[in-house]
Amino acid sequence: MNVAGPPSRDVSVVIPARNAAATISGTLRSLAPDRDLIGEVLLIDDGSEDGTAASASESAARQELPLRVVAIRLGSAGAARNAGIDLAGGKYIFFLDADDEVMPGSLKRLRDALLDRPGAGLAIGASIRRTEGRPDKLKAPHGYSDDRAGNVGAYLRNQLWPIAMGSALIVATATQGIRFPEAIGLDEDTCYWAALLARADPVTVPAPVLLYHHDEARMTRRFLIEPRRTFLAIALELDRLVELGVPRDAVQWRKAWIAQRIARQLIKHRLYADAAGMMRAVCAHQAFARTWRSRRYLALIRLGRLARGAGKTPPPSGRDRRTLIVCYDPAFPPTSGADLRNHRNAIAASQFGAVHMVSIRPRTGVEQPRDTRIRVGALTVEGEPRSASIGWWRTSVEKRIARSALTRLEALVTSFRPDTIVVEGIALFKLLAPLRPLARQLILDMHNVESHLAAQSGEDTRSERAATVDVAAYKRLERQAMKLVDRIWVCSGQDRDRLAALARSNVPIDIVPNGIPRMEDIPPELPTPPPETDGFPVIIFVGHLGYQPNIEAAERLARRILPHIRAALPRARLILAGRYPKPAVRALSDLDGVQLIDSPADMASLLCGAHLSIIPLSMGGGTRIKILEAMAWGVPVIATPLAVEGLDLIDGEEMLLAETDADLAAKAVALSLDPDRLRRQRMAAHDAAWSRFGPAALRNAVRSGLGLAEASRPPVPPMSHQ
Repeated sequence: MNVAGPPSRDVSVVIPARNAAATISGTLRSLAPDRDLIGEVLLIDDGSEDGTAASASESAARQELPLRVVAIRLGSAGAARNAGIDLAGGKYIFFLDADDEVMPGSLKRLRDALLDRPGAGLAIGASIRRTEGRPDKLKAPHGYSDDRAGNVGAYLRNQLWPIAMGSALIVATATQGIRFPEAIGLDEDTCYWAALLARADPVTVPAPVLLYHHDEARMTRRFLIEPRRTFLAIALELDRLVELGVPRDAVQWRKAWIAQRIARQLIKHRLYADAAGMMRAVCAHQAFARTWRSRRYLALIRLGRLARGAGKTPPPSGRDRRTLIVCYDPAFPPTSGADLRNHRNAIAASQFGAVHMVSIRPRTGVEQPRDTRIRVGALTVEGEPRSASIGWWRTSVEKRIARSALTRLEALVTSFRPDTIVVEGIALFKLLAPLRPLARQLILDMHNVESHLAAQSGEDTRSERAATVDVAAYKRLERQAMKLVDRIWVCSGQDRDRLAALARSNVPIDIVPNGIPRMEDIPPELPTPPPETDGFPVIIFVGHLGYQPNIEAAERLARRILPHIRAALPRARLILAGRYPKPAVRALSDLDGVQLIDSPADMASLLCGAHLSIIPLSMGGGTRIKILEAMAWGVPVIATPLAVEGLDLIDGEEMLLAETDADLAAKAVALSLDPDRLRRQRMAAHDAAWSRFGPAALRNAVRSGLGLAEASRPPVPPMSHQ
């Protein structure tokens, strides 16, 4: 037996974190009882934007924990854990997720088990899984032996309880050469533990060492987003285990089981075509082909397809759904990112019924959309006398709304009788209360989470005290809005998480991504490359040039990045295109090689003539709709990570990422000087835009956002839990 001696601080704790400010303090607090064993806590802060590092530092100081924050942008938990492995200096490594908690004394139990079993490579303890709405579940390790091949085979076949992050202590030497897959966000931990079990002997601890919080909704989303691509990526990582000596038959079994898990969720969400594809992978394995579960899933797919084909379910479009969209600027003809989003949402909603778009600001023309199901109008008239506004006080993010505009809006609601009213952002917050009793369903479409933007940009434009006041005011406004509406739309998963963290609310938050703007006018085939007769490369930046993040990006492009590019490519030109350019942007047209186009009437000709689009945003929110438009025309995009946040584009394949001015310029020069690579980049950008942000994706997102997905679902026999 191990004889307890003086504690040795030989454990390195690795915690990957992204926007975990709400939970990291509890995680660190749970480590405090074992502080005498901990030599370092490595917080791998993977691009957090909510003050995770500050919260962690404050908590670690209170708990007297040796915290080291490593600020880095990697984009996956696997990559963050690998960074922690590379930095860890302890004899033992302990992985812990930023929203879980260890039981008091857990590290000592696991370390003592390793000391009692010299030669073992990892100690595995029991864990308690907590899922909202269900009883806690104890998962105790059992069935492990000295047969490494047997252990890893049984582990991949689910004959052993899976090892949870935070339930195992690893001898650092055992993980040399073993890393987490970085390209997948599902089953990456299984691949790591399987590789480790193939090399190291385990020892088990029957007592619970971890309380982990299982987010079933997040897991489901991982299955539903690009299921085929997700499965193929996991299958590739599993195949790599064979090179480490993992039995191939166990790997093949695991692939079929993963496909079955994905198929199950696809069936639950009526995605029968995708589910049928997954079931082909399931039935390719003999052990799964004839099981009762596989037969049942195949039958559900056939019944679901037949029911839809025979019209036994309500039409998914719900053709009588009337939608009123209220925005600040006129959304037709669309020019800026905001009105492009509003117009695109209107087109998608029009497939389910009539749509009326109205703006607070007056329209300048009488042109109507080509789609007769969409009508546009304004709530104010150019030149009419100024009337009093709604409310005596408003935050700096709120727009002034005349009482005459509200009167016209109330009359329109009475005559149009919409089923749903969509209001554009908290800038129009003052409309929510008067619309609440008039609306059957009231939706707030948040193009940005304004409190997040204020936290990003406040220190650059005003005093720190004023910025803090703004952030607090915006958060209060957003919390109040969540109490008034039935649903909220956001552009990306990041914005959904930011908003959900503001307040505990049951209001559904739907991701309605920014789709390709003006896609009806864009040929679905890849356009011919632009000529090089009028400068090369022609670089384009499109956006609302009165919006502060775009102003700063335009100045950065024209004053710092373009000179770098012209040093190597003297004929390079920069086109800045957008409406409401501020004086600072107008001044840029005096620089060599810079052209400003105010409120361009023909975006097609501009994008057809562009060789590159560089987007050097350093602040902003939502997702950048003009990036999608450029990519849909086959224009390669070079951008900062923040500029493409929420789009989940693949760096090096679908677009190119860089942070500094010099790196952005260098990537532009290298791409311009390599014709083959430029051609491949055009193709990849075009394919990514149309496959993931095209009309079908937008239609499905708006359908769900309107609540039609739930309303049209037929009853399906309940499916038991795996």
